[in-house]
Amino acid sequence: MNELQLLVEKKREALRQDILAMGDLVSTALRASLDALRGQDLALAGQVIKSDDIINRARRTLEQEALVVLAAHQPAGRDLRLIGASLEMIAELERIADHAADVGRILLRAEGQTFPADPVERIAAMGEMATAMFSDVMNAYARGADAEQARDAVAREDEVDAQERETIQELASWICGHPHNSMAGIELLWIAHHYERVADRATNIAERIIYIATGETPELNGSDRD
Repeated sequence: MNELQLLVEKKREALRQDILAMGDLVSTALRASLDALRGQDLALAGQVIKSDDIINRARRTLEQEALVVLAAHQPAGRDLRLIGASLEMIAELERIADHAADVGRILLRAEGQTFPADPVERIAAMGEMATAMFSDVMNAYARGADAEQARDAVAREDEVDAQERETIQELASWICGHPHNSMAGIELLWIAHHYERVADRATNIAERIIYIATGETPELNGSDRD
């Protein structure tokens, strides 16, 4: 391995570690948003929103890091796939953090409203599943872009989608029976949607991991993800 190859490998590993660190921040934000939802904890919701600024800055830093490697070292083969896919993963990580922050913003907006307990628990369970998918995907990335593990990590996306549909039906019935408190139901519908999007974006990351490992670009469930 020549000096240039060693340098590219060093830069690549540094980028990988920084992406994993950003993933840890995102995972923490997701779990905090779930705790805030369960307790309608406005202080914790505010902390999740503040943490989004840190993650946004991390995205900008990592994107610059990846672009420098591309421009200065012109990697090829798997290294090129890794850098290109890393740029997409970084964007997905930041967007997942946005979903957690948006849950926090909804909770602050709903201050004073009483959320129905059963739908909250259903949404929290869905959010836990989406968060677990995300954590498993990042573990696949940490293991050197393990394609099979990435596929397994997002195998439950359809289940998250089904839970969102059930939540919509449950909340629609609840809103009809509680028209005086309909806004609480509407806010919960938005929260459920944000956690469903976390599962979608975890699946996008899984596709990027498989691309790094194999050079193939699979479509893992769903046709309406972006």
